[in-house]
Amino acid sequence: MIAQITGQVKKLTESSITLFLNGLYYELMIPSGLYSQLKNASSNGSEITLHTLNFIEAGERKSYHYPRLVGFTEQIDKEFFQVFTTVPGLGIKKALKSLTLPIRDIATAIENKNAATLSRLPGVGGRLADKIIAELCGKMARFALSKGDVPLTSVSKEESDLSSEAIEVLLQLQYNKALAEEMVQKALSANPKIKTSNALISAIFSLETGK
Repeated sequence: MIAQITGQVKKLTESSITLFLNGLYYELMIPSGLYSQLKNASSNGSEITLHTLNFIEAGERKSYHYPRLVGFTEQIDKEFFQVFTTVPGLGIKKALKSLTLPIRDIATAIENKNAATLSRLPGVGGRLADKIIAELCGKMARFALSKGDVPLTSVSKEESDLSSEAIEVLLQLQYNKALAEEMVQKALSANPKIKTSNALISAIFSLETGK
């Protein structure tokens, strides 16, 4: 098992990085928030060290399976992700996309049984939020004490613009900002394919009225 890797950055995207080490090229999945952090190393070909997790991804055919690596710049982030993904139904890819809050905030929400905050994470929703709390409450205290205040995953510009437009509409309807943000994230978690602010407002209405 590869627990850590140090190599020269050869390719970098928002979802993956390729490192060159001793004649071999290693491709690792990364949280999108690390992209800006690693851009300088990519542009000048510097060596970096990533703490890694190994997993097997099932292919389209049941007989095909692929070894994968996920990389983190901090050991504490790797350890959090390792525990976080023990929850049934929270796969590696979904978990990577969901980390749009700092890990200390996610851990605090789990320890405080705050399902509303967890349900705002992309791809999580209410049912999975309850499952995360049931599985992990009591195991997250040390991560809640983390000093890191930057999310591992960045929100896409498209989603950010969409959210801003919907929040502005809700503010005009006299909702306070905190509640408006919660309503928007809840709707996006339940309906990740929404593309317009009108559709997002309709989804919020459906969730709030149960229709």
